[in-house]
Amino acid sequence: MAQLIFLVFVFTSLPLQADLFDFAGEKSESSRIGALVQKLRSLEMKDGPEFEELFNQTVKGIENAVEEEKLYCAGEATNASGKTVEAGRKQLCMRELKKAYLEATAVMFDAKKKYLGFIHDRQLRKLSEIQARLKADIEKNF
Repeated sequence: MAQLIFLVFVFTSLPLQADLFDFAGEKSESSRIGALVQKLRSLEMKDGPEFEELFNQTVKGIENAVEEEKLYCAGEATNASGKTVEAGRKQLCMRELKKAYLEATAVMFDAKKKYLGFIHDRQLRKLSEIQARLKADIEKNF
């Protein structure tokens, strides 16, 4: 019975301790990384340079946002509301930034991989069409 009471006490006090030590992990207000990653996920594959331009602009935006967040987390810059990161939260801020950046790079890789597959399929279709025309010309002329 005493063990049960102890376990109940421990599990109910853990969330309080997390708030006490500020492990709740509220996200930085100036972070645009999440929105840019979402934009990258929703890009539609198209023929022509539109996709590549939009992809490159979004990746550049992510890189710029990461650099801004680095400065914020280091305490060298302010966020959108003019606040600087508290000294005790710098390490947590950097961890959150690292996690967001890793997610962003994974999404970049997946989008680029999907686009390269799209281009490859298009090139294979064109090659098949050329082969079919060549075969038809050979059949017709011989």
